[in-house]
Amino acid sequence: MDKFRDMELLCSVVEKGNFAKAAKAIGVTPAIVGRRISALEDNLGLVLFQRTTRSMQLTHAGKSYYDGAKQLLEQVEHLEHSLTQEHQDNPSGLIRLSAPDELGRQFLIHAIAKFQKTYPDIHFDLSLNNSPVNLIDEDIDLAFRLSFDMQDSSHVAVKLSQTSLGLYASPRYIEEYGLPEDIQALQSHRCIQMGSSRYGSSWNLEKDGRRISYRQAWALTVSNTSSLFEALMADMGIAMVPTMFCHKYVEQKKLILLKGISDFPEVGVYAIYPTRKHLPYRLKIFLNFLKDWFKG
Repeated sequence: MDKFRDMELLCSVVEKGNFAKAAKAIGVTPAIVGRRISALEDNLGLVLFQRTTRSMQLTHAGKSYYDGAKQLLEQVEHLEHSLTQEHQDNPSGLIRLSAPDELGRQFLIHAIAKFQKTYPDIHFDLSLNNSPVNLIDEDIDLAFRLSFDMQDSSHVAVKLSQTSLGLYASPRYIEEYGLPEDIQALQSHRCIQMGSSRYGSSWNLEKDGRRISYRQAWALTVSNTSSLFEALMADMGIAMVPTMFCHKYVEQKKLILLKGISDFPEVGVYAIYPTRKHLPYRLKIFLNFLKDWFKG
């Protein structure tokens, strides 16, 4: 790689006419340019420039080396351009995703289906996991989280949407056990908890601006959202669920949103990736697609 950069430097010196102008172009001192050219000459065992106090002239060997280096650099530039252009015209490859189970089932599967109609050669590996993952160790390109805030500064987080939390139960459960009027009344109800929730073993409730960490002897603890919904549909109790996952069940009158018991802060839906550097083109276009898709 150093030899490649020295070829670029030599071409710059020849085309700009002297060390000073070449040095200014790349942001170093003329002395550094001189040392690098001398090191290149020593490595080749050739004199590339005849230098005097007043002038600098390319030698015959220097002219041959310049012509060859210029041709090589142009070929590399053409290769990189053609590969980049081909990649952008026909993007392909694999994107590894990790997401909470219900976000994947209700949203990402449908987003991927629509995306692949335009980019059929981009493939996906979607892992549904409600626990946080290590993107580097598990070789994940893009992870999704629902979070009140993103405190992990080691990754890049892009906010795609937002939702809230809510307390839900089936109409039959409410008919049998009654509608709780406040947080205290929840103690006399059967409540269902997500055991793999990143917020721990309690519910984060709010009342009159006061945050309450609520817990009880949960009637049932489950590890995934699908099981949580099955339990709700089976009239087993009350659960705290992101509202974005519940719209269709409320519309179908399978679930009821329990109002007036608690307030909830907004929850962000984030896409997270390890670094901005060298982000694959296929991932860039998928991220841009998701930003628009979630808005729609």
